[in-house]
Amino acid sequence: MTLLGIDVSRYQGKVNWKSVAASGVTFAFAKATENSGYVDSSFAGNWSGIREAGLLRGAYHFGRPGGDPEVQAVHFASVVGSLGSRDLPPVLDLEVNDNHAASYVVQWARTFLTRAESLFGRRLIIYTGSFWRGPLGNPNDPFFRERSLWLAAYIAKPVIPASWDHWLFWQYTEGQHNNPAAIAGVAPCDQSRFEGTEAELEALCHGFTPVPNPMPTPVGSQWPGTFFVWPKQPVVAGPVVRAWQQQLTERGYSITCDGIYGPKSKQACMAFQRDHGLVSDGIVGKATWEALFS
Repeated sequence: MTLLGIDVSRYQGKVNWKSVAASGVTFAFAKATENSGYVDSSFAGNWSGIREAGLLRGAYHFGRPGGDPEVQAVHFASVVGSLGSRDLPPVLDLEVNDNHAASYVVQWARTFLTRAESLFGRRLIIYTGSFWRGPLGNPNDPFFRERSLWLAAYIAKPVIPASWDHWLFWQYTEGQHNNPAAIAGVAPCDQSRFEGTEAELEALCHGFTPVPNPMPTPVGSQWPGTFFVWPKQPVVAGPVVRAWQQQLTERGYSITCDGIYGPKSKQACMAFQRDHGLVSDGIVGKATWEALFS
């Protein structure tokens, strides 16, 4: 059985996701971020629209090896936020080298994936194709083999890069070549195939322990599933931030409990992380939250 999926970004404009779903599409990926500061302007609408249409959804980051991989991983995770029970693994889109050598790009990808996976609590998917086989020299690396491949190849018989022996998703058309399906509700876009049943596809969403959505008031001690990051637009703020700040003051750290995660909150967070043997990155994730409230 073959399931049809699409991936979109701002270039497709506004998408009617109900019409997309009615056209036989089962899953969709949306571009979330690029580099260390860019957020796709259509991501928020696509992310919620995919879910509301009943489709399985995933988010991808367009990697830029010209920028810091760890900063980009944090940016990606902070924009996407916590993943739900019908969210596919996040994706690193690797298709440019930004004028860096192949060995540098491979190490860059390794660093990005390691950091992003620590934040999401999920193993990422790698999107690539001829870029891997050409500019990167087709490396055969067990690190990448442990992660699933989303293959980009707009030909009838795709060639799989050396680090993998099969694809999880195959992006077989950009919407024009190689017999794209007619899909209502969206401008011509990339289309992908998944070989398997919908139950098998949905099982990809269950490779982690789901976390709840951001907590309503009152806030308890359970991690809310929201990363506190500075700088970020919009600024991370609300009852969960205030609860975290209050707990920090009770542990003896000086901080204003204003419910806004700004530079002083980040400094206090880094101090707490150093004191408790955590990675001192100023990001309030699951490990930092649980250490504070333990």
